[in-house]
Amino acid sequence: MRNPNDITAYRKEKKRKSNMNKVLVTAVLFLAILAVWMFRENIFAPLQGVANRMNTTGINEGFPIVLSGSASFSMSRTDNNFLLLSDTYLYTFTSRGGHLLAHRHNYSRPVQRATNRRILVYNFNGNEFSLFNRSGRVYEVKLDDRIVLAELGENDMAAVVTTSTAFSNILHIYNNSGSWVYRQRFIDEEVNALTFASRNNEIFVATSTVRDGDVECMLYRFRTDTEDDLIWERALPRGAWALQVRENGGYVTVLADNMLMSFDANTGQPAGSYNFDSGQLVKDIYGDEFNLVILRDYVTGKLLFITLDLQSNVINTEIMPFEQKQVEIFGEIVYTLTGEGLMMHDMHLNQLGLIELEDEFRDFVTVGQYAMILGYETIERIELTEN
Repeated sequence: MRNPNDITAYRKEKKRKSNMNKVLVTAVLFLAILAVWMFRENIFAPLQGVANRMNTTGINEGFPIVLSGSASFSMSRTDNNFLLLSDTYLYTFTSRGGHLLAHRHNYSRPVQRATNRRILVYNFNGNEFSLFNRSGRVYEVKLDDRIVLAELGENDMAAVVTTSTAFSNILHIYNNSGSWVYRQRFIDEEVNALTFASRNNEIFVATSTVRDGDVECMLYRFRTDTEDDLIWERALPRGAWALQVRENGGYVTVLADNMLMSFDANTGQPAGSYNFDSGQLVKDIYGDEFNLVILRDYVTGKLLFITLDLQSNVINTEIMPFEQKQVEIFGEIVYTLTGEGLMMHDMHLNQLGLIELEDEFRDFVTVGQYAMILGYETIERIELTEN
């Protein structure tokens, strides 16, 4: 036992305890720094969101917007803003070039859907999806099953299709706060495409299955707020593989690999169709007044533009002497990005003008009276004119 009056022993004990405290403090600091480094993305993500929300007025406005040349981007429009989705980030900008959001999503295969109010990003073949407004994430949902498809409605409802061991596909619907509101299970049908109806709480779903070697596709209209959910169902022509569904002007249009079909949205009765006899499907674009299908002509090998009304009746067809990089319908005009510039046609495919571009561009979206055009390192803005 130490003598309480031994001052030398007391000092040695005090020094030993002091050294131990220093070692413990150093160890704790080291572990804390290590933890911050390992989980830095999750720790600083909320702080990044705060910084983004402080800049929602678009203070740093202007074009060109400089990008990383190594990233691959997809563009879309949301209200009077536009967005870029890369393999790591979701960015949103104002039409004046103001930066609103830079969110690191951590999705390995991100896919985006956008409306005038919200942005949906889901992890294809992953388990997560998120809903954003223009300046931040509203919510994120993590599911047990893999996500194979998702769509966003104008009423901010999110439809998410998953695959599981018990069912071919399961359709989940979430409201604008991320709460689950509806589920539809498909035993042996694959969900190929879906879109929300113009009426709230209703959705169109196109499915496919193979029976006796033949492809069979169905189109359904469901209500999502009642147990008696089936409004109507319609078998599609045998051999037509549904790829896309859109509703507009009282009609629901179904794109298949070999034809375009329109149905009365209220009854499901066929309204019209157009068969792709003259070429192979390249791209489909939908507008408020008319739709456009691009085929690769079997004879010439060139692009064949076909405009159709909302009942899938042909307005006009025209072989185009260029290769398209991206096509959009905005209002009553078809905008096509080519190697020459931005071409403009009306719904009858009469050329209205050409905006020549000096540099090489790969994508664009129209926002109001402007086109935001994506290059390999920058985004430029050009004013749209008809002459």
